[in-house]
Amino acid sequence: IRVRGKIGYITGKVQQPDVNDPACENWELNSPIMMAWLLNSMEMHINSTYLFLRITKAIWDTVNKNYSDLENASQVFEIKNKLKDLQLQMLWQELDLHYEVDWEDLEENQKFKKHLEKELLYEFLAGLNRELDEVRGR
Repeated sequence: IRVRGKIGYITGKVQQPDVNDPACENWELNSPIMMAWLLNSMEMHINSTYLFLRITKAIWDTVNKNYSDLENASQVFEIKNKLKDLQLQMLWQELDLHYEVDWEDLEENQKFKKHLEKELLYEFLAGLNRELDEVRGR
């Protein structure tokens, strides 16, 4: 997209000109192409969600909002899912039995508890039935 000089459609730098503006024809030609590039780069079950959006920037911003994760929680979740799928759960449980910690520093103890809470959340989410994903919005 950047190589073709079309990144402005994603960033919003290239905006829809007024109907009487001579650049409007060029925009009306390129905007749907950019939207198609974005949508066609997604899996079909994902891109259908964004078909109703009217400009490329709206698609980009919505996808970015839905799938961007600065804390890497989605990546951790996927890894945890893979661990569960590989049936390593029993090994994790056995490891937990051997894990004993005595904290003297209260602040470090709180950090560790927060970390453990996240770990338990990931394990819980990984244990959910993926076949029910379609039912979530009801």
